[in-house]
Amino acid sequence: MSKTMYQILIVTGIVTSEHDPKTNRMLKRTLESTGRFRVKITEEFRGATAETLKGYDAVLFNYDGKADVKAPYIPLGDTAVETLCKFVADGGGIIIYHSSAISQEEEFPDEFVKMIGGAFKFTNGGRKNPKLSFRVDTVKGDPICEDVPDYWYTAQDDLFVNIKWLEGNQVDVLATVYDGEEDYDLNRMQKHLAKDYQNIDFSKLENLNKDHPVIWKNTYGKGRVFVPFIGHGTDTIRRPEFVSIFARGCEWACCGEVTIPYPDIQEEKRFAVWPYYDNISLAKMAELTEGI
Repeated sequence: MSKTMYQILIVTGIVTSEHDPKTNRMLKRTLESTGRFRVKITEEFRGATAETLKGYDAVLFNYDGKADVKAPYIPLGDTAVETLCKFVADGGGIIIYHSSAISQEEEFPDEFVKMIGGAFKFTNGGRKNPKLSFRVDTVKGDPICEDVPDYWYTAQDDLFVNIKWLEGNQVDVLATVYDGEEDYDLNRMQKHLAKDYQNIDFSKLENLNKDHPVIWKNTYGKGRVFVPFIGHGTDTIRRPEFVSIFARGCEWACCGEVTIPYPDIQEEKRFAVWPYYDNISLAKMAELTEGI
């Protein structure tokens, strides 16, 4: 009997300029390589209704609403956001990818924050840890994390800390990163960040020297929410640990179960290149990933 094929719609459009434009194609390729997903990408979701999402098992939301970090936020509009929330509440799934989980001040609807499980705001104690590559600690016990090493590393990524969790949510943390005082060495961080941290008593930073969630899942109504808050850089997306957690988190968002195994890159399969799940020739892989 053939395995279920899940349908995912990547909702994107306005993404800040420091994010690689290949990201959406890489996420699509990663999912489809498992043989369990068909993925489409749309860059226009304003005015979307229930009919727009008919036939989909989950939405992958990768939308910043800003062309750059200093630009004003451009919301999708009440209709589109209400459509997403109702889709999940009625039993669908959503994957809220990386910076899409950053709350945009007063323009981020309360229901959307509730769906995420909490709010990250720069105006409410949230901060960006200056380190770009960091160790990720896997939280064991969830099928999404089965066989994933106890810890692994990102490459050129973002670490946002101090999420304000909402009371009564059902968040399960899948991975954490340590936010330590040693990370805030002014001589080692990027110059634009050093300007923000000058003349600050680092010992008084909220929740310093603690582990902070970077990947989690939540339930919202009858639906499922998967949030990889890291995944900024293409090199992180290529890590087998990230590939596994991402693919299985998306499967869980679609159906509430996890069946996709950790990538087998042992023995002869060690020659497999990203995204690791393919059992096809290297020539065919090169053809499929051309331009990524």
